[in-house]
Amino acid sequence: MTQTKIQRALAVKFNTPPKIRLTGEPIMRILCNKTNTLVGYLYRWNNGDLQPAWLNIAVAEVRYEPMFEAA
Repeated sequence: MTQTKIQRALAVKFNTPPKIRLTGEPIMRILCNKTNTLVGYLYRWNNGDLQPAWLNIAVAEVRYEPMFEAA
């Protein structure tokens, strides 16, 4: 089960509203395995959801690299 489905199931079980996505931050870069180019970013939302944001179209063979905060 994905985290979103688990959160919804728990919200229904305990009769509490699920948390709404308000803010998100990029936590990883998504790179193409074949060309080694940046194809998107993986975002973590305030409610814990993870969501890819593709620059153009979704790519099947990718790898994720962590983003580090600037000092």
